[in-house]
Amino acid sequence: MTSRNPRLLLGAVALAALVSAGCGDSTGSSSDTADSTTTTSTPVTTTSQATTTTTPETTTTKKTITTLDRLLEAGYVFSDDYVVETVFTDIDSGTGGLAIDADGNFYQADFGYPGHVGNSVYLISPDGSAETFVQSDDMESLTMTAFGADGELYQTSYGSNKVFRITGGEAVLVAEDISGPTGIVALEDGTLYVQGYNSGKIHRIDPDGTNTVWADDPEFSGPNGLIIGPDGTFYSVNHKDGGLFAIDMDGSVTLLHDFPWPTSHVAYLDGALYVTSRGAFIVYRYDLETGDVEIIAGNAEPGDQDGRGIESSFGRPNAITVGPDGALYTNHGDGESNSFVSIRRITYQP
Repeated sequence: MTSRNPRLLLGAVALAALVSAGCGDSTGSSSDTADSTTTTSTPVTTTSQATTTTTPETTTTKKTITTLDRLLEAGYVFSDDYVVETVFTDIDSGTGGLAIDADGNFYQADFGYPGHVGNSVYLISPDGSAETFVQSDDMESLTMTAFGADGELYQTSYGSNKVFRITGGEAVLVAEDISGPTGIVALEDGTLYVQGYNSGKIHRIDPDGTNTVWADDPEFSGPNGLIIGPDGTFYSVNHKDGGLFAIDMDGSVTLLHDFPWPTSHVAYLDGALYVTSRGAFIVYRYDLETGDVEIIAGNAEPGDQDGRGIESSFGRPNAITVGPDGALYTNHGDGESNSFVSIRRITYQP
């Protein structure tokens, strides 16, 4: 893998030293183990009339191989140029979509969690006050929340196989019969592009309601995040594995990168894609011009630590979007869970 400017990055050697000093040899849900053999100092003694033989006893121990180890082995590098800060915590919601309007208001979609139905989008003001923005029994397990080019807020409902436009505090049905809708892009003319998580297809919904399959690729595996770049290219990420794809307007698909753990959502900012990884508890930056990849936030273990680069930690990061201030914002649950959402800001501070 081609490294980015070494001035901006912690290389594997420096990072290994930092990990040894700060992270230790901790384990997590995405860690595994490998066998290593050691010899103990405790002998086993056998005695006979003629001789005494001492045989060393061998034992097999487990060496922990963490997600961080595997990322380093794969050649990924960690940038020290981004700072993570907590904005809101303890939102009673599952980690669904996240959108921000021009006034800095946050719209947090509720995916739900055991014993709690996800059928609401919450409005969180910059001062932290929260209220229910829209609630509907027709919505269930809300996934991506996004403003369209037409200025309207759109909401996919994974649990009901429907897509809604939020107008005047009401959820208005605009598309249905999409198997597990997740990512959504709304163009200015009213055309929608919607991922079907369960079908592995991306649908085009014309303004007259006509629903056609627009992109269908065998490598789509739980497509979950969808955005459009300034040149009209779409970008899609897989939730079940680490696939990142570019899709032309005609629906042709190109694999850009294959991340080693499941991803969630994707955002575009200044010539790069920012991808959350639920499987690795980190956020990637993919440079569209060079194809270089770096990890900008998270230490590959669940947590809620603010800080620069690898000093920070997340629960399983899910939605990611760009705010009016030009910063990135992502949401996640507590530890490895999907619930009690925190919203974190990621800013470029070299």
